[in-house]
Amino acid sequence: MVTPSQRRSFRDRTLRVVSASLAGAIAVLGTWSALSGAASAAPGARTPYVATSPVLGSKSFAGPAGVGWGAREPREIFNGGDPSGMVQSITWTNWGRAIAIGYGESSIFKPRGGYYPSLVRVELRATVLGRCSPDGPLAYEHLTVREPARPGGALGGWVTWSNRRSLCGELP
Repeated sequence: MVTPSQRRSFRDRTLRVVSASLAGAIAVLGTWSALSGAASAAPGARTPYVATSPVLGSKSFAGPAGVGWGAREPREIFNGGDPSGMVQSITWTNWGRAIAIGYGESSIFKPRGGYYPSLVRVELRATVLGRCSPDGPLAYEHLTVREPARPGGALGGWVTWSNRRSLCGELP
C-alpha cells in the first residue's frame, strides 16, 4: 500500500521531471527559431519591415491634425475636424487578428443640429490587414463604426469611417 507521503514524493518528482522536460523543449524551439530566421536572410540582403502587431492605417491618413493613425492599438483617433471625427478612450480586443474590435466614446449629432452634450459609446471594427506602403508595417486598411442615434440608444448599423474604403491614403 502507498502512503500519503510516498504519493507526495512521487508527485513532486514527476513535476520536476515534467518541468525540466518542458524547459528543455522551450530552449530547443527558441534556438531552432533563431537559427532558422538567421539562416533565411542572405548577408547584406534587405529584409522587409515586419511588425509584431499591425497599426491602424497610415500616419498620413488624416493629415497633420490627425491623431492615432499609423499607431498600434490607438487609445484615441481623430480626423482633425469636427467632434464626430474623434473617438476617445478606445479599448481594443483581438488586435492583430483579422478583425479587431474597439470600444470608445464619441460625440454624435442631434437631429436638429449641434451635438449632444455627453459622449456616447461607439464600436469600431478594423479589418483588411495589408501594408499601406511596400516597406511599411502591417496595417489595418479599413475601419467601420457604429453608434447610437441618441445617447443611451442601441448601436446602429456599421458605416465606413469617413466614407473612405482605405485608411492608407490622405483625406481630401
